[in-house]
Amino acid sequence: MFGGRAHRFLRRRHAVGALVGVVLVAVTAVAPRVAVGGHGPADCDLTETIRVTSSTEKAGVMADLVDRYNDAGRAVAGLCGHVQLNARTSGATKNDLAAGMKDPPQVWLPTSSMWTSLLAQEGHGDLLAPEPAHRSVTRSALVIAMPQPVAETLAQHGAQLATWKDVLDLAQKGWSAYGRPEWGKFVLGRDNAETSTSGLAATVATYLAAAHATGTATTPTSDWLNDPDVVAFVHGIESSVSRYGDEAVLFMQQIYDAEQKQDEAAYRPYVDAIVIQEQMVYLYNRGAPGGDPAQMSDERQPRRPLRVVYPQDGTLELDHPFVVLASATPPQRSVAEDFYRFLVEDEQQRLFADVGFRPLPASSTENDENDEPDGQATATRPTEQLVRTLGIPADQTPALVPTPDGTLLAAMLENWDRVRRKARVLLLLDVSGSMNEPVDDPDKAVDATKLQLMIPAAERALTLLDDDDEVGLWTFSSDPAYTEVVPVSPVGEVRAALQERLRGLQARGDTALFEATRRASEKMTRNASTPSCCSATGRTPSRTPVARRRCWPRWTRAPRTHPSGSSRSPTAGPTTPTSARSRRSRA
Repeated sequence: MFGGRAHRFLRRRHAVGALVGVVLVAVTAVAPRVAVGGHGPADCDLTETIRVTSSTEKAGVMADLVDRYNDAGRAVAGLCGHVQLNARTSGATKNDLAAGMKDPPQVWLPTSSMWTSLLAQEGHGDLLAPEPAHRSVTRSALVIAMPQPVAETLAQHGAQLATWKDVLDLAQKGWSAYGRPEWGKFVLGRDNAETSTSGLAATVATYLAAAHATGTATTPTSDWLNDPDVVAFVHGIESSVSRYGDEAVLFMQQIYDAEQKQDEAAYRPYVDAIVIQEQMVYLYNRGAPGGDPAQMSDERQPRRPLRVVYPQDGTLELDHPFVVLASATPPQRSVAEDFYRFLVEDEQQRLFADVGFRPLPASSTENDENDEPDGQATATRPTEQLVRTLGIPADQTPALVPTPDGTLLAAMLENWDRVRRKARVLLLLDVSGSMNEPVDDPDKAVDATKLQLMIPAAERALTLLDDDDEVGLWTFSSDPAYTEVVPVSPVGEVRAALQERLRGLQARGDTALFEATRRASEKMTRNASTPSCCSATGRTPSRTPVARRRCWPRWTRAPRTHPSGSSRSPTAGPTTPTSARSRRSRA
């Protein structure tokens, strides 16, 4: 499906992911990639260019649509429209805009209008163009997805994962209650609510389910967020989270890679369930977990597809709004309007459907308030593609919860930050001589070195940690194999020192990756604070998979233990310790 310019866009984006995946929470710090299509018809006197920033999970299909639009040679009021596309997570873009983004785009395509509500709540509503009214380009529902063996195990024991309350029960009971003690505790994967839409939507749905399950309230308000029963419900679910990702696309690729490599005889799910957008499950099951639709094929389909659940106690439909920003000039707004009209045409909507989205109903393309008279949202019908690939009924109607306003969203985020599982992270950074190698970037006049790219990524990682999280910094090269630069300490106590040390890093020597990773893994496991995995005598905790999984903080799974006794981190994404062995394929 993809070729030429769009394919190069995706290939470059995944190359960047490979570079900063070693510090996964910092992926949004990398300069966005650009897709540039054709140049319009030859008889155009003037061309007006607009810059569009899209959420990352639809970057692949948007790259193809941008190429189509630019090659169509559409004219608006005597101008030829031209679109440049950037890909960035919705939360990161919201944060950039709120911080006074130097060169903002003219159009923003976040995954959900919750981000525009938060932007306005933070006092930056003037960054949004007042007209036109809210409109969507596509839709997708939030789901709980689990590997097929997990669903089968629950079914064999007459259990189900159908509600958020079921997630809480699984987190409390663990897999021993379902005949799989070797699987240990129930492990949930979800994204960071402050940067990812899946994470934000999961937080909203969890709080609303908590109010429903505990009988706290029927109408969402900020008052009940601190109710002890609500806090206990949300904390119970958050306690099962093994990792808060910052980039859902990279996390899905990581799950796919790990699942494909597992031995059938010793199978243990990489995660037991993940809260994610259904469109990303569709791409995963079609063999394109990294978000590139060109990879969809029968040969790449996973050995264990994901099953989806639309929680009966409420989920959200993500509306993918088309947002014109106040930075757009009148001519640019004209092009933006034409680009929107292009995106909602039937041919483009079919392309959205082909990659797992729910196209817009015909009645919603002009006035996109897809609500019933009583204010209760109604779900967009699933496509044939979703029915076939996800195994859902053609008449499926998820139970949708109302999207909170900006005030309640901000309160939910503030309260979630207090109850979430805290992080304990060791950054393990490569400072060997190879980090002085330049990284080819056609968009730059002078190529930066690997070290120069790694340092700001690590600095970005620090901004995503709270003061009561814990973080440390080791470096590795040779002579010695590793150096403890900053010991693991509360972030609030070492943030300034870490930033200073990071900016002073220099690369030299050889690479002692495996020795450094083994020692750092031993250090973090030995000093893990979870009581259930450390003996009272302070000896090294059990090396069993169950004990190691209990010790492991968020953003990661525990390293695999090999017969030799050494540990090795997963091949994709960060580990704790977080290894920054930077590699990138040439675009």
